[in-house]
Order: sequence, then structure tokens, then C-alpha cells
Amino acid sequence: VFSIPKSLRLYFKYDRALLSDLCRCANISLKRFFRTALHLPQGQIGAVTAIQTFGDYANWHPHLHLLVADGLFVGNGVFHVLPKVDITPLCELFRAAVLRMLKKKGRIDDALIRNLMTWRHTSGFSVHQGHQLARDDADGQEALAQYIIRNSFSVEKIKYQQETGTVIYTSKMTHGPNRSNFKIFTPREFIAAITQHIPEKSFQLVRYYGWYSNRGRGERSKRGLENPGVETADSAKELAIIDISGHQPKKIPSP
Repeated sequence: VFSIPKSLRLYFKYDRALLSDLCRCANISLKRFFRTALHLPQGQIGAVTAIQTFGDYANWHPHLHLLVADGLFVGNGVFHVLPKVDITPLCELFRAAVLRMLKKKGRIDDALIRNLMTWRHTSGFSVHQGHQLARDDADGQEALAQYIIRNSFSVEKIKYQQETGTVIYTSKMTHGPNRSNFKIFTPREFIAAITQHIPEKSFQLVRYYGWYSNRGRGERSKRGLENPGVETADSAKELAIIDISGHQPKKIPSP
């Protein structure tokens, strides 16, 4: 899960095209991180990215959920497994990519960047690594896929109080001194909260990168390598997965 600080989120609300750029920032960061850890400058990641714009209470909270193969593919279909590494540098790479992108787009300046860089813990950016799923865990993969493309709100969590004319929306317990597990809206406020997450026409909420991209699948099909691990269409020769999980990679450079 790739997240950005609250101070930057409104830029993505009023310019939805920036959400596509956010996906590219995550893709670039993952690719550099994996390639450095595995010493494979030409390796391809395999990632499915789902854009979510909502938090627990339908607030505006743009972030990315990714299903990522735990390693890199090379041209002939061999898969190199990523060793166990600290993902802190990945968050730093993501932060640098997003700030660079927003500055290039004219949304932020050097003064704001310097201010963000004084914050602790990578300036409000975060990259969370979830549980690993086995390649044969079809049920787990399906459940996770359904979770990352879920709707911005749940009908089961909505309660309308007719006597007060308010909407009570229940969700996870919030933090802080005024923590609670519900939020009260007027009907108009609730409609405004959920409709802000309607994507623009033809906007793609799910993106495929690297080995899983349409381009990648098309190129493999042309070369007769339609499936990972199969060298050619005519020879059913299986290529082994190279597991170097015990390898100690060199330190990944800061951006």
C-alpha cells in the first residue's frame, strides 16, 4: 500500500489526472528498488495497481493498493525471487518520485518540499508490505483482489435516523482523544462524501505494469513465450524459478 501525506491529497482531488502519475511513481520506485536489490538492471516487475480515493469514512484519501510478484522476471521467463530486504528505501524512492512529479507539474515548490523533508518518518509518505500469498493460494488471491477494488462505502454500515435527519456511518475505530467508530453526516454531506469518489469517464482504476502489462503479454505472445517458465510455444521445457532469498543484497541507494 502506497500512501501520501494529507497536505498533498487535495492536489489529486482537483486534478484526477495526477492519480495516473501517482501510479507511475509507484511503478518507477518498485522497479528501481527490485532491480537494485537483485542486481538485474533489465528485470521486469509484475504488478497490478488499484487506485483507491477513500478512507474509512468516505473521506478523500488517495492511495494505491498493489499486488506485486515478489521478484523480477527476465526476458526468457525466468523469475528471480527477491531476498528479504528492508523496504524503507522503497518509501524514500516513492517520496522522491512523487515530490519530483508534483514540482514538475507546478503544484508544489522547493519551499514546500523542504518543509516536508523536515518531518519525521519520510514526510508522511508510507509503503506498507502486506502478507505474502502463495502462488497456489487462489482463494487468498481472489479475496485480496476483491478487497482492493471494493466500493468507497458499504450499505451495511449506513443508518438513517429519520427523527433527526442524520446519517450515521459506522467503520473502524479512529485514533486520538475523540476517537469513535462512527461518523454523523447530514444527508447532503453524506451524498457529497460518497460522490466525490466517482471516477471520471473512462478513467481506469486498475493498472497493470511490467510482466503483467498488455504490452508485456503481447510481446511474449509474439515471441512464443505466452506463459512464464515456458521457453517456446513448441517446447514444453519448464524454466526453473531462481530462488535467491538467502542472498544479502548491497545497500539500496537513497534517491
